[in-house]
Amino acid sequence: MTRLFAIATSNPSLMRCELQRARGLVTLDDDGLVLGLGAYDDAQLVQRRYGVGVTRADMWDQPSSETALYVASAPPVGRTQEDVAQPFRMRQWLFAMAGQGPSGGSATRDRLAEQLPDFLLRSLRGPSLEEAVFATFLAELRSLGRTEDPDLEAPLAAQLLARTAHHVEAASGHPHRASLALVATNGRLVVATAHGEAPLFYRLLEGDGACARCELSGDEKAATAEVRDHRRRRSVLISNAPNKPEGWVTVAGGRSIAVGRTLQLQTI
Repeated sequence: MTRLFAIATSNPSLMRCELQRARGLVTLDDDGLVLGLGAYDDAQLVQRRYGVGVTRADMWDQPSSETALYVASAPPVGRTQEDVAQPFRMRQWLFAMAGQGPSGGSATRDRLAEQLPDFLLRSLRGPSLEEAVFATFLAELRSLGRTEDPDLEAPLAAQLLARTAHHVEAASGHPHRASLALVATNGRLVVATAHGEAPLFYRLLEGDGACARCELSGDEKAATAEVRDHRRRRSVLISNAPNKPEGWVTVAGGRSIAVGRTLQLQTI
């Protein structure tokens, strides 16, 4: 199963601290899987990929980013890692998909591709269904002229992502056969959709004065700026692979969640 993990945090300068808190809550660090990740450094999208058996000591060492997206998946068979490794990227957008697609994935991919505008069709690098699904989401954004809009509302993006899942099912010709978890971010918002029976969860991390990375015990009496920032920090985690279900909220099939810059989480 492809494992997804996304995070949106209130204080980008503490992203590494939040990932330190989150890393023990999800199952990602398996050197038998291909790992891809993306984040934003001063609004510039940066990506890293780790092949099977490659050391990953720095995988949680992200820049000062509002959001980040991780994907761990089985090694590709007969294709290069660059062709299939998620998350996929287009301009400021990162996208990942997990779950069981409809039967006849190659035919579904071709039908989705037939409906894409030329510039998105040319962007497809290989026969991956996941990449065609991402392009379909971008086409939905483009139809509203919002692809590169920094003020795009998170609930609207979540609605378009849910519509994308329905396009996949329609293209397959097999209603109610797809079980998909889709996640996308543009560095300012994170949206996710659960379609069918694919598992998807979210979790809220509230402020905490303790931080192993910054060597804060949480008992500091002096309210320094560093201590205040740690106590005020908040994050939203989204994953289909939590270590334990306790503390996580299930996203029901047919529902989407939207997380904007204020970290207000909305269910769509």
